[in-house]
Amino acid sequence: MKKIINIIVFLLLSVVCWAGGSKDTGKASDSNTQQQKTASASPYYTGDGGKGMSIAILAPQSKGLTENQSYLPALVQGEFVSNFSGFSAVSVLDRQRLDAQYAELLSGYYDDNAKAGLDLGHLTPTDYIMGGDITRTATGYSLQMQITKTSDKMTTASYSGTFTFSELDNLTGIRKASLDLLQKMGVKLTAKAHEELTKGAAENNVSAQTALAKGITAQRQGTEVAALSYYFQAATFDPSLTEALSRSSILNANISSGNIGDNVRNDIQWRKDWVARLTETEQYFDSFNKTASMPYTLFYVDEINQVGEIDYRNETITLSVNMHLHGSSVWTLSIERALQAVYDGLDATKRKDVWGLGNWPQQEVTKLNAFAKRSGNFSVVFELLNNNNKVIGRQTLQTGGYWELNRGGRPEVNVNADDKNTLNFQKVNANDITDKMTIRVVTVNGTAAETAARNGILQIRAISKKQFDSYGYWRFAKGELQGFVERPQQRQGYYALTVPDIIWGDQVISIGKEAFSDMPLSFSNIIISEGIKYIGERAFAGNEIRELTIHNSVISIGDNAFLGKRGVKYIANTALSYGSINTIIIGANVNIAKNAFNYFITGQKDGVENEYSDFVEFYNKQGKKAGRYERPFVSWKYIK
Repeated sequence: MKKIINIIVFLLLSVVCWAGGSKDTGKASDSNTQQQKTASASPYYTGDGGKGMSIAILAPQSKGLTENQSYLPALVQGEFVSNFSGFSAVSVLDRQRLDAQYAELLSGYYDDNAKAGLDLGHLTPTDYIMGGDITRTATGYSLQMQITKTSDKMTTASYSGTFTFSELDNLTGIRKASLDLLQKMGVKLTAKAHEELTKGAAENNVSAQTALAKGITAQRQGTEVAALSYYFQAATFDPSLTEALSRSSILNANISSGNIGDNVRNDIQWRKDWVARLTETEQYFDSFNKTASMPYTLFYVDEINQVGEIDYRNETITLSVNMHLHGSSVWTLSIERALQAVYDGLDATKRKDVWGLGNWPQQEVTKLNAFAKRSGNFSVVFELLNNNNKVIGRQTLQTGGYWELNRGGRPEVNVNADDKNTLNFQKVNANDITDKMTIRVVTVNGTAAETAARNGILQIRAISKKQFDSYGYWRFAKGELQGFVERPQQRQGYYALTVPDIIWGDQVISIGKEAFSDMPLSFSNIIISEGIKYIGERAFAGNEIRELTIHNSVISIGDNAFLGKRGVKYIANTALSYGSINTIIIGANVNIAKNAFNYFITGQKDGVENEYSDFVEFYNKQGKKAGRYERPFVSWKYIK
């Protein structure tokens, strides 16, 4: 799918960016064909990887799960879908299509004895179906899964195993089960696949799959606003999770449309339905207040520092650790977007004033006071241990933050949840200090630290001093970089700046409008990290930039971004790969790397996209003159 965007990097304007890879639309040489074959080979399997087989993966039946664990079957299903799709060539039925099949079966359209209603396999054209059970035990979970052949219902592969709570938290248990089942299906996995499937998933992947599972469960239970918020979270944690993007887009459009149900029978019923949706929204908001409000993470540096002088009389010393409490901007943004969808939907009815709902959310429909200012306060007990596992220091950290809804007009969540502290372990006996010491979290608000983390009260993470100091440079809110708190280290008159994609554990989605502009600074190079999607108007404008690298995750760059006194003098390799550029405005004497514009579409002729870009060669032949370059079809043209 193409996405229309406007791009200026002092040099680029009116850009059409294509978010996918290139398509083979013309003749390719034998060498190119061979390169494509080599590139398509998977590092995770040898042979055909199960190509030609297809499977529908169902959510396992649950036994013994509590209400707040109801999302786990969907989480297990999602991880199996991800593993079978990513580590083999087996065709996996899309979960949204599978849901649609079930919805059709349960619609009442089919007679009870109809063949389609009796056999899902006849509706789902897959060779195999996976199903099973997940059971909570005293120490963790028991998982039994079976893969049966659709044609004869014979079991092809099965798995039975147990795993701990922590092995579910990082999806290790499901990944090990996937490894076993894929091999039993005849997929020949490589050593790299074995390595990946025997360790935990990346933290952002776990967060994304968990949020997606909670969203699917919420939607099946009829709480659509909660589902939409979870889908937004999942898409933010992992932008490549297309199911989350698709589900959030569809549900957002449905809620924002103002219509509820297939048809509106009358105005009274329509109002009742909207009051029910507003009630659901307020109940969802209030549910956070009954737990821990918004999600918080407490970061501490894994480096211990001496504070002050040694007390020689008592042979004691004070040791300190830097702390930082951070409220999740992913949650803030997802909640805000879900609320805005409801607000827009109510507004779209054109009936909210007539119905007496025109002041929502300022005036709530329930008595929950769900949108009032809420605080998260924490008392965290830390212990300092030496090499002999002896506790040589104990201290309590008091920290907290708050959030509230700005209810003037469109809903906006305001957050004050960034609290920096220094925790001092005082009067530590100098004779007990060893070369290596450990910081241990004992309790959070009187609850064991592991329990507090599992229940979502407070996550605690150790990070390096380098990360801690680096994160402190940035102004960051709701997934957007807004500027520097402190300027980065200057080297020989220039700043070498890498714009991070993760700050305090949150994904950086965008760089804000006019961020870092008119400082002015001189940059030897700027690297926009992969994962950042949007760059606002005039970001970095007014600064001298020598070298710029932009990953292909960026899909939009605002007008006059990077516009400087001297402009960009160098465009790095793959800086604007996988794009679709028809017009370029560029300064004189810009040095462009040969592969700066790799694999991007450069116009159409007779409806066929031409995938080869010769802009670098053409620009050089023009003597690197400043001006406007256009390519409406196949050939570039220079326009002064």
